[in-house]
Amino acid sequence: MPRLVLALVASASLLAQAPAPSPITITPPATPTMPGLFRADTLPKTDATRILEEIAAHSEALANLTDMCDTIGPRLTGSDNLRKAQAWAQDKLKAYGAENVHEEAYEFGPSWTRGTDSARLLTQNHQVLQIAALGWTVPTKGLVRGEFTYVQAKTLDELKAYHGRIGGHIVMMGALPKLDWKDPKQVAAFKEAMSSFSHEKPLAMLLSSEKKDNHMTMAGSPESEAGRPKLPTAFIANEHADLLKRLAKRGEKVELELQIGGTTSAQPVKAYNVVAEIRGSEKPDEVVILGAHQDSWDLGTGATDNGTGTVAVMEALRAIKALGLQPKRTLRVILFSGEEQGLLGSEAYVKAHEADLKNIQAVLVDDLGTGMIKGWTMEGREDLAPALGAAMAPANVVGCKELFFGTIPESSDNWPFEEKGVPAFFGYQDFADYFTNTHHSQLDTLSHVKPDELIQGAQALAVTAWGLANAPERLEHRVPAKH
Repeated sequence: MPRLVLALVASASLLAQAPAPSPITITPPATPTMPGLFRADTLPKTDATRILEEIAAHSEALANLTDMCDTIGPRLTGSDNLRKAQAWAQDKLKAYGAENVHEEAYEFGPSWTRGTDSARLLTQNHQVLQIAALGWTVPTKGLVRGEFTYVQAKTLDELKAYHGRIGGHIVMMGALPKLDWKDPKQVAAFKEAMSSFSHEKPLAMLLSSEKKDNHMTMAGSPESEAGRPKLPTAFIANEHADLLKRLAKRGEKVELELQIGGTTSAQPVKAYNVVAEIRGSEKPDEVVILGAHQDSWDLGTGATDNGTGTVAVMEALRAIKALGLQPKRTLRVILFSGEEQGLLGSEAYVKAHEADLKNIQAVLVDDLGTGMIKGWTMEGREDLAPALGAAMAPANVVGCKELFFGTIPESSDNWPFEEKGVPAFFGYQDFADYFTNTHHSQLDTLSHVKPDELIQGAQALAVTAWGLANAPERLEHRVPAKH
């Protein structure tokens, strides 16, 4: 899941960007109280319950996640590791019996490789500080030393007051003016004020991590405006940022020594999305997409963002093929890349397949960590609640039984489809420790994955997709949003 507003444009929590969705509960048929995930022998033997049973009994999701994360490791878009993971995924999907397994290329921009990042106080207590470079930042020219300046401004005038004071300094950005981001004049004035900082040539820029307990934050993009500041930029651990703030507020002179590394390729590279299918028996040209992004950040191994989603959609395909089932509409798995840099892979897919978007029945995306899928966020398509509720009804017994009204803009790879009017739904999950710990941090590792809930997520995806693929009605598309 991408960080929605990067670096110098000030960030906000994902959930704070949208009105809180209101849940409705889809009541399942009366069944006995069942321990564990469910008791298959108490349910009618429909295709959907057979899928639930197959995943519960024979899931390969955790084994696949372990292989992808512990053996291959982090999967930054543009890296050799992601290419290894994509080849691995294609081999797995072929072994499961998927059809039309292939990858689709798009222009990504330059690749980036992390270098050496370090920092310490030269004054006061001489503490070593934890930093991590912003992706695609320019590096420092080796180890640099400079005076520290803490920038915080409630208004644009207060921000402009720092001009002329930061040349040759190491700057940390604090609170920035609250703007009406729909007002082009305010946005233009803010960008002008920020760009002037670059012209003064400070040595480096620091951004406080959004997390506590020395948990880092990662962001960055090859897209110049969003993720490639002209200054060497790094995140600093929240507690170490607090230390620097306290020293600055006491009016003491603070000096730092730091190095921000990293290498950006001289030439742009191609990135790829992995695609695989189970062809439909009656309406093969109509498609239900099960999506997740296979790329990750590089401080951890991308287990929850979004290894869990990746292996869950692969498991859904495996189970359906293992049972010898064939849906009426085509089921298409897409493992996107470039999601962490701004939904680049899904945007490229939508652009390349724009003429075929009318044939998409629905898109289901899993990208909210290790917690169980409690239901689906409707993304403004409350009119489709009856159809979606009916499709996922067999998964009610494993806890997937709620539809959340509301929209989470640009939340994940469902969004480019939604903007084109395609019914595209986002898995609404138990947050577990996703936003507090693992999201974009060094803690995004297998240790934080909940195996039972990984199975449940695969069940929810598979059953809902199966229901939509076999539904008697077509889901209505709406007029694409205008921007």
